[in-house]
Amino acid sequence: MTGLPSSLSEAATEVLLADLLDRPILTYDHLLYADFLKNHLIPNTPFLLSAAATSSWSSRLEWTIPTTNASAGPSRANLTALRRYGHHIVPIANTARREYSEFERTEGPLSEVLDIWEGKGKHEEAGGKGLYVKDWHLLEEVERAGGGAGEVYEVPECFREDWLNPAYTPYPRSSLATPGPDPASSPTASRSDFRFTYLGPAGTFTPLHRDVYASYSWSANIVGRKIWWLFPPDPEVWRKLGIPALGASGNDSGMEKMAFDVRDLEGDVGGIKILQEEGEVIFVPSGWYHQVVNLDFCISINHNFIAPATLSKAYDALEHAQMAVEESIADVKDMIRSRLGDKGEFDVGGVPEWEKEWVDEVQKLLEMDAGWGWRGFWLCVRTNIKSPPAASSCSTPTGLRNSPASGPSYCPRN
Repeated sequence: MTGLPSSLSEAATEVLLADLLDRPILTYDHLLYADFLKNHLIPNTPFLLSAAATSSWSSRLEWTIPTTNASAGPSRANLTALRRYGHHIVPIANTARREYSEFERTEGPLSEVLDIWEGKGKHEEAGGKGLYVKDWHLLEEVERAGGGAGEVYEVPECFREDWLNPAYTPYPRSSLATPGPDPASSPTASRSDFRFTYLGPAGTFTPLHRDVYASYSWSANIVGRKIWWLFPPDPEVWRKLGIPALGASGNDSGMEKMAFDVRDLEGDVGGIKILQEEGEVIFVPSGWYHQVVNLDFCISINHNFIAPATLSKAYDALEHAQMAVEESIADVKDMIRSRLGDKGEFDVGGVPEWEKEWVDEVQKLLEMDAGWGWRGFWLCVRTNIKSPPAASSCSTPTGLRNSPASGPSYCPRN
């Protein structure tokens, strides 16, 4: 990687590492599903898995160039190893150019981005130091090409009860005796999956946000280190972040005053600041706002997911999103009712035509705004109940499904 420094300057790193507590959240080498469920998923609290959890992953072995000694810092990214995926069309964010609540985005072959980073390509920003490949569906592309996820990673057992993504298997799906869901028709909430790969130079970042569908997420650092800021669902913390109200909605409409970069805020706004080391996996609870900055050139693998123990969070998020849609187009409802009238045609269930048209209109907009509608939600539930994505040892016991979460509390280590 000749075109970019592998890490931020010493001064910039010191600024980002300032005010860090010594491991403010729990770290495990291995976490049984029962303990994950009891201590983190239902209580909605963050934690880390140590680098032991990823030490055998193919990506950890192939995508890294270890430094010659421990004092030399983290590994460097082996971009040459990624060129086997150079034909993949990937989303590219230019973190040097803000666009509304995100960054300017384009798409292009991964090979072109790698060329820029290695000093072989041309880009108006020297070296492409602000370019960040985000939301790359690497695992889906590998499986579509007949490969298996095992050539990249292994999902930690505590995260395998995942109702948004295809059931984890390390093998090519076509070779299974009992085939798992095809990535193109999996029981996901939308036509895409929620397994993402991120890679970008030191200093690139993801602005303050929370995850779609009130989902949980986990993120594994393959190469490099990241700084995370995590903010629990606490009204006072959210007020300092410019978030107007504490609600369950899965979208961030009306958040124009929300902070874009928490580094620009003055004073202590609360929350947790964490250094995620190379190889570690972080769990981000549902509804927690967070921001991430790359200290080094980083490659990470991330999943968004929902689970039956806390399905009510996704339900509530979708319900609130629907209410927002209905409120925003209330005048359309009046127009439809005026046009068709209460005495229009009724279906077999006795629902008037105007109401059917209104519901259809709301659902179309809901899918555009929230990413899915009620049909997708209940299809997700039905499919996963019929074909559980994980073994019983890694699944929620029936009696604990949809257990109420403990609310906004979190438990930093003393």
